[in-house]
Amino acid sequence: MSDTTNSGESKTTRAARPSTGVETSLRVVMVADKEALHFYGPVLRRLAVGLIDEVGDLSLLSLGPSDLLRYVPSPPVRVITEKRGSPQTPIPSNTSTHQTTISVPPWRFMDQLAPRRRLRSLVEILHKIKPTLLHALSEKQIPLVQALSEELQIRYVVSLMALTNHEFELPNLRCGSLLCCNSVLARRLRQNRCFPAERIHRLPIGTHVGNEACCFQHGERRPIIFCCGPLDYNYGIAELLYSIKRLIKSGQDLHLLLSGRGTDEHKLWDLVGQLKLNQQVHFIPPLNEIISVSDAYKLALRDADIFVQPWPAQHWRPELLEAMSVGNAVVTVNGTQNDLIIKEKTALTVDYREEKQLFGALDRLLQDRAYSQGLAQNAQQHLRKHFLASRMVSRLARAYRQALSL
Repeated sequence: MSDTTNSGESKTTRAARPSTGVETSLRVVMVADKEALHFYGPVLRRLAVGLIDEVGDLSLLSLGPSDLLRYVPSPPVRVITEKRGSPQTPIPSNTSTHQTTISVPPWRFMDQLAPRRRLRSLVEILHKIKPTLLHALSEKQIPLVQALSEELQIRYVVSLMALTNHEFELPNLRCGSLLCCNSVLARRLRQNRCFPAERIHRLPIGTHVGNEACCFQHGERRPIIFCCGPLDYNYGIAELLYSIKRLIKSGQDLHLLLSGRGTDEHKLWDLVGQLKLNQQVHFIPPLNEIISVSDAYKLALRDADIFVQPWPAQHWRPELLEAMSVGNAVVTVNGTQNDLIIKEKTALTVDYREEKQLFGALDRLLQDRAYSQGLAQNAQQHLRKHFLASRMVSRLARAYRQALSL
């Protein structure tokens, strides 16, 4: 790639130009699907708002519908979505507004039969926007972003969100950076030498941190334990329910809120009935479905005292970040490779599906409230040092500029 941008401006000229606070050569299109948008959760709005001050033009291409799009400030962010409809529906030609919808065939199998059709539709829209950089918000968008970068002759960067061994198509030479959500993943990729080490960066998702920990700051009210995640036996929910039963038998008076959906919802409801926990355990939908604000997690978790993640998460979970940000005392499972977790300092950790250990950790937090508050405050301090939203935005903007200058 030459040393000029799409506008013909050389790197030497850009270096000599006085800074205006916004890099006008940065015209970025972020590409995501529903799952990737969930990874960012309430951070999505903070990311979009922060980047507005860093880039000359910002667009978000959402591959399919997502309720989280309502959190994106549009304008000024341009939102491009796909809508399945009649194959004969023409593609909108007007991209002067900040809401653009691309019509795609009504049946998903047609995407496989004619993959170039979808690509042509996206390229037609993006040509009008004239982006200088693409950003895949998770590894699943790599194939599409690679194809778009070839068609548009521009570079791209990729955020890697999964915490398992990666089996994705390796980025090509147009990839300016791999942005890893945690240090373990960044180190693993550098060791594999599958990509230039100097282009692999750790970019943790950031948030805003409360001034005080909410843990056990609600007077004499019964403690609330909160759990967000799939309602599935493979996610340790049954062991959590058995632990709650033991806590009740030991004399604890509490509520457990289970927020989520899953294949075993009805079985877990039956288990709650068998354990006679109907007055203590409450099932609620995922938070972003019942609270239509960008800080849905914070709003609910401020009323909680303890947050539990009873399984080793395979992907980044925004709920854990937000629980720490408001000052919940956290219990999670060993094997979660997450820079948020420092054993005995920011969270208590137990082995996966070990009911006795989980009961012991929860009992410790309920019995020693001063310890619980200290644990929550330590987690908040850790977030202020490493996981602020402002730090995330500045690092991402720096990665954009570096990718553009290659």
